[in-house]
Amino acid sequence: MLQGQIDALRTQLGLGADDDLSDSVSDLQDELADLKKQAQDRQDAADDAARKAMAATAAKLYAGLEHGLGDTNNVRTGASDGDGVISVTIGTDAAVPLAEDKKTMVAALHGWEGKRHTAEPTGDVGTYEAMVYSNVGDPTEGDPFNEEYTLNADGETGDITALTGYVTGRVASSNFDQNAGAKLFKLPTNAVRVVVAGSYHGVAGTYYCTPTSGETCSATIAASGFTLAGGTWSFKPTTPTAKVMSVADTVYASYGWWLHKSEDGKYTASAFATARGTVPAAEGITALRGTATYMGGAAGKYALSSSTGGTNDAGHFTARATLEADFNADMITGTIDTFIGADGESRDWSVELKKSTIGDTGPISSDGTAAAAGNKTVWTIDGTAAAESGQWSGTLYDNGDDGVPKVGTGTFYTEHGTGNRMVGGFGVNKQ
Repeated sequence: MLQGQIDALRTQLGLGADDDLSDSVSDLQDELADLKKQAQDRQDAADDAARKAMAATAAKLYAGLEHGLGDTNNVRTGASDGDGVISVTIGTDAAVPLAEDKKTMVAALHGWEGKRHTAEPTGDVGTYEAMVYSNVGDPTEGDPFNEEYTLNADGETGDITALTGYVTGRVASSNFDQNAGAKLFKLPTNAVRVVVAGSYHGVAGTYYCTPTSGETCSATIAASGFTLAGGTWSFKPTTPTAKVMSVADTVYASYGWWLHKSEDGKYTASAFATARGTVPAAEGITALRGTATYMGGAAGKYALSSSTGGTNDAGHFTARATLEADFNADMITGTIDTFIGADGESRDWSVELKKSTIGDTGPISSDGTAAAAGNKTVWTIDGTAAAESGQWSGTLYDNGDDGVPKVGTGTFYTEHGTGNRMVGGFGVNKQ
């Protein structure tokens, strides 16, 4: 049997009876070694290309973070979330509004809801991206739908665009999935109405639209939710007695980062902290006594750039933020730690937010006034602390029943040595 197997192997290798099998085995081993070397060479080339690409990205992002935050001579950067629409301003250029990317899911960060926003304006102006984290309130249960709204004989709300209390933020449907602008809905053949599954005010049901003219109805992205147009829209709840679900989605604090990539390959990036709507200001802080701890998340951009064989690493990060307030002295300190880098791996970093003053209505800065620059930061990498650099500032909001502010947001900028920069925003809640 063994001889038969050997003969079969000789046949597969194309060997005659007098050929040495060991030579063929040796040749096969050489070929295998050569294939392994080729594979390793390809892997080395790919790794080298990736290192070069990262070095180029790190250098561009490092340059884009050059000015830091709060520099009174730097009027070229800014971002806001005042009406639910992120707007980015660079220099004297007009503000660029960014639309929510509804196709990209962003994980919540320490309880703050995450959303991605983007813009690709017409012309040679590049692209914009922002990541926003907000402390939107939890949904609250209200009255049954058929008590909140008057239904007609068909069980519908009638013309939804004329509903009393109609708000765009209550309109939702998985079919309204565009990132910007309007989505058109064509009237099907032999149909009198467009039919779209969705929900209104948190209650599942079906939207109907009878086109005013032509064959299309539309849903356009609004600052919150969607505006329905192109015809007479109505909504029929699947269960009329289902209770509406309201969300405190018009007033909340938020923070995040933004990035602009120009057509010529330059990067500009920064962070922001703001509020949508009128978040209640803090008050009476100078009369408070005791201490408070605030915890939450932080997110931003970083660049470790080296042209001498050192580390090249760049991208966005998430982290934990902790603030310790001493209301006896009206002072506050902070720490940003538990960093996760752009590759999803942890980083042995921490950023100390040096002691700053809290003003009577909540501003955190070098002297407790909203106009003042913030105090310094210290970035530690792998146990090595850098010299004090950059700055941080923020705001405490919304006194609780005990008189202590419940929420805080802010931004920070820090450096480590000559090739490392970071900018970020944070949002925290009183513990």
